[in-house]
Amino acid sequence: MVNSEEIKLLAIDGIFPSKETIQSDTYPYSVIFYAITLTDNKNENSNLLINWILSEQGQYLIERTGYIPLSK
Repeated sequence: MVNSEEIKLLAIDGIFPSKETIQSDTYPYSVIFYAITLTDNKNENSNLLINWILSEQGQYLIERTGYIPLSK
């Protein structure tokens, strides 16, 4: 939900895309991003990245860049 004059957010069936409607799956068009690693992955940086994404700082940056963070 980037604040840009070039992007127009559209209501679908009367439901406007907002943090609340996207988190509650009320807004019908949204995409879920996954961060996945293999259980036998030996690269410790993978888990560090996932832990950082899930951290308070990672979730803050996700929201600042226009994405919806995980609900608490």
